Amino acid sequence: MGISSFAENSNFAELAIFSFHPVKHIASGEGGMITTNDEALYRRLLQLRTHGIVKDNDLYTNSIEFAGGKDEYPSWYMEMQTLGYNYRITDFQAALGNSQLQRADEGVERRRAIAKTYQDAFTGKPYLKGQSGSVEGHAYHLYVLEVEDRLGLYDFLRTKRIFAQIHYIPCHLMPYYRQFGWKEGDRPHAETYYQHCISLPMYPTLTDEEQQYVINCVNEYYQK
Repeated sequence: MGISSFAENSNFAELAIFSFHPVKHIASGEGGMITTNDEALYRRLLQLRTHGIVKDNDLYTNSIEFAGGKDEYPSWYMEMQTLGYNYRITDFQAALGNSQLQRADEGVERRRAIAKTYQDAFTGKPYLKGQSGSVEGHAYHLYVLEVEDRLGLYDFLRTKRIFAQIHYIPCHLMPYYRQFGWKEGDRPHAETYYQHCISLPMYPTLTDEEQQYVINCVNEYYQK
């Protein structure tokens, strides 16, 4: 998230979607959150998160008689009006996410400090094709380098017990999208990026010593 305030993000568009995946800035184990300033969309989302079910007398479409009532709908009645799923977050996850929300700014500040250290260490290195760099408001969910011989560096770092990641495989080349005719060459910039990208460790509890070890190992691989 590039803007520090949830309120600002929430009003950026009709819908704002937040991920609470374990590696994100605010985590609740899994799941996410959608905010909206549109009442109709809000009602629709309530349905979708609970199997498409409505439990509101004013919204029912079947008759009171069908529902089994006389003058009003019985309290047990509900209607499935659209296809939905179980997207309800647990109370435990909500409490965990709320506690992490209180420390959101602290986490972002640390990530920015880590990013600056990486940037200072790698700027001007001839074996680096590119890097995340410094962007105003950047929250640094990831810190990505574009390098030559990505596979070699990836394997070398694993021998040093550094578990770098690759983010991301181009969507249009996933088998699901290939069936619709997408192929190599359709999105050349994304494909070139994928051939070179590697994400270095980036999380608030990464210590200065651990980060320096990562930097040293990257330099060691290309300078050997």
